[in-house]
Amino acid sequence: MMTKRPQPPRPDRIRSICGSFSWIDHRFFRQGFDQGLTRLEKLLYLVLIAVSNRDGVSFYSDERLGELLDIRFPHELTGARSELVARDLIAFEQAIYQVLDLPSGAAPPGRWGSK
Repeated sequence: MMTKRPQPPRPDRIRSICGSFSWIDHRFFRQGFDQGLTRLEKLLYLVLIAVSNRDGVSFYSDERLGELLDIRFPHELTGARSELVARDLIAFEQAIYQVLDLPSGAAPPGRWGSK
């Protein structure tokens, strides 16, 4: 077990947030919210985090998301979005995405690992 905080290999290149705002809640992976998601669903979630503002809101169009994610068929994006909405990870209304705050505690059993 590590007792000391690891030092960055390139301390001269420590990242900072400039001009935008995003982060990934570590609980997404540590508490299993990613379990059962397909690769596309995970990628969509992570891209939405990266392009959202401090409220988690993104105005990226489905066309632009399709380009970023190299999606060939619209139903692939629709399916990934529907799964993230069903799992209460994002909201989607009138072409606006919102990454939602993760619920407290671990991911609920059952539906989360059902894929």
